[in-house]
Amino acid sequence: MKKIVLLFVALFLVSGCSSLQNESLDSILKMGVESNISITNTYRTGYKYYLPKGMKNITNQDYNEVIYSDQYPFYLYVDVVSYFNHVQYQYKESNQYYFSRTIQYKDFYGYLQIKNLGNDKYFVEIMYNYAKIEVIVAEKDIKKSVAYAIAILQSVTYNDTVLGSLMGDNVLNSNELEFDIFETAKSESNYLEMVEQYDQYTDSNDVPDMDFIK
Repeated sequence: MKKIVLLFVALFLVSGCSSLQNESLDSILKMGVESNISITNTYRTGYKYYLPKGMKNITNQDYNEVIYSDQYPFYLYVDVVSYFNHVQYQYKESNQYYFSRTIQYKDFYGYLQIKNLGNDKYFVEIMYNYAKIEVIVAEKDIKKSVAYAIAILQSVTYNDTVLGSLMGDNVLNSNELEFDIFETAKSESNYLEMVEQYDQYTDSNDVPDMDFIK
């Protein structure tokens, strides 16, 4: 079973960039959502997920996390409120972006949207399974970043008992936790502010070992 659920991670995140670059973004998404990664190694209040080898958590606060990989900070937000309330959403694909695609698999849904910011910077925004990851990367790293992101998002598992208790205590209803995960484009400025804060993360002792994905 472990070999099966890790097929996607092993093929794309461990085998190297050569095999990854030969795949389309659509095929990366398809294999990612169908990988059914059922193992977890990262545990939070009300949810857990699988963090691929080579990625490192920098901060974790109020369902917002910064994950560092390959010299890029990934911003992760888990929308436990929308999950608990079974919020539905329909993403409208648009040709104004570098890439825009709806993600649909069984009862799970989301989208991948990539915006060209110029100067070889691309804003990757991917939402799936009531969680979102945002990252700004160079064009050559788009596929790799999408592979990392979908591996994490697909693996998110929610604890209904814990979330039900939190809801009962009104912990999740405070204004501090309000965040429309389904809004696109508008979140870019917030992400850019976060990038400025973590752009100097260069401690050689903390940078993850990326030898497996050169």
